This record gives sequence, C-alpha cells and structure tokens, in this order.
Amino acid sequence: MLGQTSTQSELDDPTASTGALVDWMPAVFVIVGIVSVLTLIIGLKLNAFLALIISAILVSVLVGFDSDASMGERMGAVVSSFGSAAAGVGIVIAMAAIIGKCMLDSGAADRIVRTAVDATGEKKASLGLMISGFILAVPVFFDTVFYLLVPLARSLYRRTNKNYLRYLMAIATGGCITHTLVPPTPGPLLVAAILNVDIGMMMIVGAIVAVPSAMIGLLFSIYSDKKTPIPMRPLGANDDKHKPLDESKLPGLFVSLLPVLLPVVLIGAGTLATTLADREDRAAVLTTDIEDFDLLAERFAAATEKSPAGRLLASELLSDKQRQRITTPATNDSEEQAVVAAINEALLDPDYYSQEAFADVAMPEITAQLMKADQVRMKPVDRRRMNRALLDAAYPELIAAQRWDSPMRKTANSLGLWSNPNFALLLAALAAMLTLKIVRSLTWRELNIDVEESLMGGGVIILITAAGGAFGAMLSQTGIGETIQQAFRGQSASGIAILLLAWVVAAVLKVAQGSSTVAMIVGAGMIAAIMGGEAPPFNMVYVATAVGSGSLMGSWMNDSGFWVFAKMGGLTESEALRTWTPLLATLSIGGLVTTIILSQLVPIAG
Repeated sequence: MLGQTSTQSELDDPTASTGALVDWMPAVFVIVGIVSVLTLIIGLKLNAFLALIISAILVSVLVGFDSDASMGERMGAVVSSFGSAAAGVGIVIAMAAIIGKCMLDSGAADRIVRTAVDATGEKKASLGLMISGFILAVPVFFDTVFYLLVPLARSLYRRTNKNYLRYLMAIATGGCITHTLVPPTPGPLLVAAILNVDIGMMMIVGAIVAVPSAMIGLLFSIYSDKKTPIPMRPLGANDDKHKPLDESKLPGLFVSLLPVLLPVVLIGAGTLATTLADREDRAAVLTTDIEDFDLLAERFAAATEKSPAGRLLASELLSDKQRQRITTPATNDSEEQAVVAAINEALLDPDYYSQEAFADVAMPEITAQLMKADQVRMKPVDRRRMNRALLDAAYPELIAAQRWDSPMRKTANSLGLWSNPNFALLLAALAAMLTLKIVRSLTWRELNIDVEESLMGGGVIILITAAGGAFGAMLSQTGIGETIQQAFRGQSASGIAILLLAWVVAAVLKVAQGSSTVAMIVGAGMIAAIMGGEAPPFNMVYVATAVGSGSLMGSWMNDSGFWVFAKMGGLTESEALRTWTPLLATLSIGGLVTTIILSQLVPIAG
C-alpha cells in the first residue's frame, strides 16, 4: 500500500523526515522556465529559437543566483548545452532534410506510397505508417524513424489530399511507443538492467504492452485529424518547384526504398551486434580470474576505507552478508561463486572511483574515456568495464585482466562507423540525391541548388531543436531531479501501487526535464531504491513497462521530439501542443492501463 513510512533513524533525527528534506526552489525555477517559454512563444508569438534560448538563459541565471555561480559561467553552461544538443542532432537533421526533399522531388516517396496503398487500401494507409514506425523504432531512435517516414506522409497527402495530421500522428504513435518499451532501444534496455529484468522478457512484454497502446494512439490520431485537420505546408520556399511525375516515370520500388532501408539495416546491424556483445558481459569477474581466493579475502579484510578494496566493500549495492562473504576465505565452489557475484555487483556502483582511494593507481585508458561519457545514460556493462579496469589496475596480483575484445565485440566495433546514425543517414542522403539527379535528369549544379534549399530549412530545425535541448538541460541543472527524489523518499508501495508510483515518478521527471531516456533511467533507479529487496506479486518487467509508459507523459517544448514532430511536420507550436502532447499522454496512459491489466491476469511471478 502506498504511504509514508518512518525508520528509526528518521524518528531519532527530525531533519531526516521527507518534508524537511525537500528543497522546492528547483521546482520554482522549472515553473518559471515553463511560464517563460509558453508566454514568449504562444503569448508574444516570438520565434521559437529566441524564446527557448532566452528561457534557457533565464533559468540558468536563476540557478547561478541560487548557487552563487558567476553569470559568465551560467551563460557558458547554456552555450555548452546548446552545442551538445546540436552535436547530437545537427548532421542527422541535415541529412534527413536532404533525404526528405529528394525522395519527394524524385517521386521515390510517391512510388512507396502507391505500392503501399495498392496493397493495403487508402483507408488503412495510416495503419501501415503506424506499423512501420512501430517496427523501425526498435533498432533505431525515434527521431531517425520520423525523419525517414515523414516524406511518405507528405507524399500520401499529395495523393489523397486529406488526413495529413493523421499520417504524422500515426508515424509518431508507432515510433514513440516502442522507443520507450522495447529493447534494444537504450531507454528500455537500461531500465531492464537497473530493475534486473531479463532483456528477452522485456522485449516480449514490452511489445505486448505496446500493441494495444499503439492502437489506442492510432484511434486518437484519427479523432484529432477529424476534429482539427491540419493541411500540409511547404517546409521551404521552393518545396513544390518540381512537378509530379507520371507513374511510368517514377523510380523502382527498391531504389525508392533505399534511402529508408539503408540506414535502418546499417543501424540495426550495429545495434544487434552491440547487444549480443553486451550480453556476453566480458567485464564481469569470473572465478577463474581470481588468482588466490584466500589472499583476496585477506587483502579485502585488511583494506582501509580509502583504498580500492575499501571502496568496493563500502558500496551501497552490497549487503552486509556479501561484504562478509568477500572478506572470508572461500572453501568451495559455491562460496567462490558468491564472492565473484558480490564483486560484480559492486562493480556496477557509479560512485566506485575516488581520487583519494586510487591516488597510487595508474588510471586505465578505458576508465578515463568512460568517465567522460554521460554517466546517467551509461549501460551497466560499460560501467562494470570502467570499474573493473580500475580494480584490475589496483590488484594485478589478485585478479586477471578482463578480456573485453571477444569476436562478437570486434564485430560490433567493426560496424561502429557504418552503424553510426550520422554516417548511415549520409549514405542514405547520397542515395536519395543520385536518385533525384537521374530521375529528373538534373545537372550537378541543379542538384546542388535543391540540396542547398533543403539544408536552409533543416538549419532552422537544427537551431530550434538544439535550443530546446539547451533549455531542457538548464531545467535539469536546477536540481529538479534531486527535488523529485526527495519528494518521493520514504514512500513504500506494493502490488498495483508500485506500478502507479513508477509511472508517476517517470512522468514527473519527463515533464521536468524533457528527455524520456533520462526519465526512464532515473525513474527506474528511484523505484528500485523504494522497493529495496521487496519483490512485487508479479514479474518486475511490469514495473519496467510502467516506468517506460510514464516517460511519455507530458511531452512539451523541452523535449526534442516535440520540435522534431512540429518542424519536420510543418506544424506550429500551438498545433503541436494540441496534437503531439495529448497523443503521447494517450500512449502513456494506455501503456499504464495495459501494464496493470497484464500484471493481474498474467503475473509471471517468480
């Protein structure tokens, strides 16, 4: 049952109570940021890029006042966050803009649409787009899927002259729901790891939860399109300069599909290889890696708190029983396995490294590299690799060095360039450009003019999306994540209540900072801490799908997906708020309801 619980330490220390610990100032800053963006864009009709940058600076300055940071430093934080966001989406959006225009002008999108409509019928065209997004978003990020399928929606509207909004929302429906529920997409993959859910189970149950939610989303798309239809608008000044081609002059189906299939196949192959390599978990310590269990127990038993061994023993991930097991000589195989299991558990601790504890240990190169990465989004296998390298360097006489480069890992590494979304979309853009040149018999100069026109429109989208990323980053830097954790500290839940709590936590995190992936990862960690070692009366996979569903709730202007949908679809900000935001809320609630029903009918307990 959901409610407040009091521990003995809280009774002894009144300041440990939940209410006394919560600092609501970050929430005030977030509200100021929300009001600022909505006022500037909707109230004053200011350009979205300017409104987002101004609001990001405003929130950053408020954070600076609260933390006594210099204003120059806070402005630098905005610029840095803008640059990081632009680096993540810049090339992808530019290539997507080229692909979209070239597929439309060459007739490739028209060929795909004609084939699909002939196969399914015009009335089921939106279902086909939804299924395409549903499948493609499993190995590929939602943004990329939307970029690739938008030309089909635009071409379909040109053919039918109706239902443009329905087509856009159908693509978004399929892409968003699997993006948050079905591995190997990073968000659900990390949630499964945090909650100790088998990846195969997460894939199966996540897909089962996603299907009815997607159907509900498709019905909502149809309703929205009938209630407030939105016409297709040109994305650029010369968006419609090429006349439509006769069917006999359209490119073949394979050539038409190449700009879509090429990046999906390349990215999917890399994702599959990396997932298989990660499942090997080569950074995990094996019993055969321990040179001498007696010496290991002796060293760890004598370790100080400020030593590498002491840091491992002090990990909050270990129980007292596990600490005792590590520091006691193992006498049989089962005890050796228990020692290794405890060490592997501790190696997942994000706080393992301490400069003081490892002052006399040479920093391994791989550890230094991984420490620069985004620690929130780091996969457990990479975190264990980072910490294992430190442990190997500290005790080479006790533990054999990890053997990371397995044949599968080498395969994944060899695909690193080809499966990189930026490179894969570059190849797709080149294919789309060549198709346009050949079909329209353009000179290289004429083709270059078309490409430049598409990039001019794409540049605006990059600026707005990056500004939205900077705004979301500034909201995160207010400390709103810690405030939410404090607000939910001391909660306990079981049964359906834990599913509701998991959904609420992820939803609040999503609204506050904009990223579904971050909302899932942080939310899963919070729920794991709330549950402790208590198992619900159903499989933990349902807790994971509740978290994933919650991360769709409340998508608005601090979410890059909002801007991708609005700008690539040609919608205004207010139109996106009336369509995209409630669509994702519908998917979120549908996922929660489906999760609750399945947890009661098919608990898969044990």
